[in-house]
Amino acid sequence: MWQQGGSTVWAWLTYDPQLNLLFHGSANPGVWNADMRPGDNKWSTTQFARDPDTGELIWAYQVTPHDAWDYDGVNEGIVADLSIGGATRRALVRFDRNGFAYTFDRATGRVLVAQKYVPVNWASAIDLATGKPIEDPAKRTHEGVNTLDICPSALGGKDEQPAAFSPLTQLFYVPTNNLCMDYEGLKALFFQGAPFIGAALTIKPGPGGNRGELMAWNASTGTKAWGIPERFPVYSGVLATAGQVVFYGTLDRFFKAVDARTGQVLLQKQLESGIIGHPMTFLGADGKQRVAIYSGPGGASGAGLVSGRLAMDDPFAGRGIVSAMSDLPLVTPPGGTLHVFKLQ
Repeated sequence: MWQQGGSTVWAWLTYDPQLNLLFHGSANPGVWNADMRPGDNKWSTTQFARDPDTGELIWAYQVTPHDAWDYDGVNEGIVADLSIGGATRRALVRFDRNGFAYTFDRATGRVLVAQKYVPVNWASAIDLATGKPIEDPAKRTHEGVNTLDICPSALGGKDEQPAAFSPLTQLFYVPTNNLCMDYEGLKALFFQGAPFIGAALTIKPGPGGNRGELMAWNASTGTKAWGIPERFPVYSGVLATAGQVVFYGTLDRFFKAVDARTGQVLLQKQLESGIIGHPMTFLGADGKQRVAIYSGPGGASGAGLVSGRLAMDDPFAGRGIVSAMSDLPLVTPPGGTLHVFKLQ
């Protein structure tokens, strides 16, 4: 199966100049029907640390052995020096799609903290002695079996939307998805140039009904400091500034600025369409600080809205995401506009 499946590197890279290390993850193994590829499928869904000059592997840690849920392992690692157990540790923090937030010693790869940051039921915990997830066998997917109510969904507790860190508050600001799924493995036949998936999914809102949340996370202790529930998955990136303000966008069209310490909403502006872009900041020619954001939904979260080819009443459309987002067209049209705000 490795000749036809394998595992890609499709998202973020992080460079640490202090240790001269390059960090990256690898995706789920193909195909999505896990029964067709027995074993741990080593090096898939793995956090890597490499020597950027030679490519030599320094350490690796597989977050989801034998991934049976399309959890991937490509989310960004954020470099930070954190106080853990009374000592300053050189950490790499990663909010994995499998629903666990990992705090690594970035020099050695040792897992220091691993806790659920969204609702998770495929595993109860991460065994820090072995590094292995403690799985619930009833939530492992199989060919010909429709496994119900797995949390998180294949979109993960967080997808590609990047989190942010403030060295002033020592908190991480995380855009999350609260989605669960039903997942059936299917026999996949390989035909060159044709889809090669091997699963049928339907995705649904997670516990509580809100499909997303912006949260502040303490990676030293593995605990949530505060959260702002949102109607839809929070699919925009997050920007944390030295002014202790955090910026993010929502799929129901709001661009928000919140207090980094408390989560109090300081400003919200409804734009003409939903937001999955990543806020950024810069100084204008007049020396005043600006914050910029693209509006316009797309990607997995907006697949049914922008493709024009997916039936919104088909629960399997878009690999199941349409069933969880069928009301999105009611609150936002497609878009594609750059907005720039001047800070006073």
